[in-house]
Amino acid sequence: MKNIYLLLIIIISIGCKQSVSNRSGSFYDLICAPDEMPEFDGNKVTILDANRNPVKDTIMNQIVKRRDVFKPCRKLIYGAIWKDKNGNVITNSRIKMVALGQRWDVQPEIQDEIVVQFEFNEEDIKKTEKYQLNKGILDRRWMGQGREGVIENVEEIWMHPFRSNQYNFTEVAPFPEVKFPMKVGKSWSGSLSIQDGWGDWENTSGNFNYEVVAKEKIKTPYGVIQNCWRINSEAKYDFGNSYFEYWFNEDLGFVKMEYKNYGNQTLSFILEEVNDKSL
Repeated sequence: MKNIYLLLIIIISIGCKQSVSNRSGSFYDLICAPDEMPEFDGNKVTILDANRNPVKDTIMNQIVKRRDVFKPCRKLIYGAIWKDKNGNVITNSRIKMVALGQRWDVQPEIQDEIVVQFEFNEEDIKKTEKYQLNKGILDRRWMGQGREGVIENVEEIWMHPFRSNQYNFTEVAPFPEVKFPMKVGKSWSGSLSIQDGWGDWENTSGNFNYEVVAKEKIKTPYGVIQNCWRINSEAKYDFGNSYFEYWFNEDLGFVKMEYKNYGNQTLSFILEEVNDKSL
């Protein structure tokens, strides 16, 4: 995907249902029926006539496709801890992500579909009302399950962040991504234009900067993971800057993600479980 992402609220509401999950219970079960993997990713471009009217769509920039991180039917479970500016825990929960091995209807020429499931309870909703930075988004429905898009090919791996419920401020942080080939010192930039449906953030634009700062091993509840690229990034908006540090492993993907938003709240996602068996 190119550096400019135009996002609509419909993106995170497609295929979602509202549900309050019991934290001691299990996530929803899913049926995973992968499609045959396409040979290429690409970008859809609309051809205009002399009067700038759309004529047809065509796919440009064929890029060799991969599904090594977002393997069909792979299940990843993350611990998720949100803290206030003083380091006090606001919510402590889990998130499950399942790669379906299918194209995402919103942008099928380049994105695959994942399902993201959220644990939460009524207390989490009450605390979020208190600590939410974006007061214009408080009436948004909470969801137990949603569908998002990811990109994985020989040039890049990119994903929409976990941005529902109490985690919505990841929308105004840099999105998780890596650009191949990776090496320490590599840097790149991007931008985001936010449209309707995002409360106080509507009709704003931000700029992102990324830098690969190390390759190291990290300790997670899943175990010690070797060869993780550590990336530091920053998002700049008129209402404030957010920071995102994350660790990427070329087999397991984004194994640890640490956010600090413009209100000095922090959010941590860390890998706890991996299951590559078919569902």
